[in-house]
Amino acid sequence: MDRERRSAGDGTVPAFVDWLLAAVVALVGLLSVAAGSALAVLVDRDALAAGIEDETVTVTVGTTELTDAEALEVADAVVSWTGTGLVVVGVGTVLVAVGYLVARRRARRRREAGESADSYGAYVLVGAVVTVALSFLPFSPALGGALAGYLERGESDRTVSVGALAGLVPALPALAILAFVLGGLVAGLVTIGQVGEAVVVGTMLLLSGLLVATLAGALGAVGGYVGGRFAQRRDRRIDARRSASDGNP
Repeated sequence: MDRERRSAGDGTVPAFVDWLLAAVVALVGLLSVAAGSALAVLVDRDALAAGIEDETVTVTVGTTELTDAEALEVADAVVSWTGTGLVVVGVGTVLVAVGYLVARRRARRRREAGESADSYGAYVLVGAVVTVALSFLPFSPALGGALAGYLERGESDRTVSVGALAGLVPALPALAILAFVLGGLVAGLVTIGQVGEAVVVGTMLLLSGLLVATLAGALGAVGGYVGGRFAQRRDRRIDARRSASDGNP
């Protein structure tokens, strides 16, 4: 394998790995759709009213506890928007899985025809899946980014970007769902006349989400750089061994 090919990614991700990655992503999407549908069916306005009445459900904004009527309006809006968000994000995630398979199939066909095709997107998805799988660790985006950067190879100038995307991509569905939750919360607070609280709470949640996304991307970028450097050193050792072997009779 020559260094030029390694620098752009060698495109050797097997087809079964593509299918496995797409299956994992699609499964996450289907679970999101199922959760959103269940939320819409099982948690209706009457159920919320009953929960608020017997104090099973309480809604507070800041340090102020809302009245039962106000709490019902806010809780109903949040549940409705959240259920919709879960379904929308789930469907979008399934479509991403299908689109990934289509793109990878086209890439393999181009490669078979002798045209240039790499596996940048596949490396991003591999790193993203690892980030999610290791999410119980505090620095999982760095680990996912390191794997993506390693696969992209050390001589590539895209190891940082592939690592950043591997860390950031898993946060995007969560941010999208958070946006729907935020929309429901703001809508409910505006309905009961708590416009000021809606602005404060909405701003805090939005900034928190952006901070988490930025941190995930930054950790992924650092991991991508480290993984790329590790791959670079490994490739150089392999080249040195081959050169030494070729020089021997």
